[in-house]
Amino acid sequence: MKNSVASTLLLSAVLLACAAPACAQRTLSDEQKQALQDRLKAADANGDGLIDRAEAEARLPRVAKYFDKLDANGDGKLSPEEMRAMAAQMAERRRNR
Repeated sequence: MKNSVASTLLLSAVLLACAAPACAQRTLSDEQKQALQDRLKAADANGDGLIDRAEAEARLPRVAKYFDKLDANGDGKLSPEEMRAMAAQMAERRRNR
């Protein structure tokens, strides 16, 4: 379960990172994917599979910047579903450029 949550968060973080204007590379190497996965695991300090605002601010500044938009239900935690939904929206925007 935690691996699937981490994978979902990883995908979302990748899409968030690539949505930044400075991101010129569209695909990530295996090493980059692993590094992002490691960052997400490290950010989830309490190991609950969710990223709360404090966790995002401490370790994921880009996620923290958009936290309120990502937190669709306003519960103060980013679930895999919320991250997946935002990742899908961002991917769609990139395709429509």
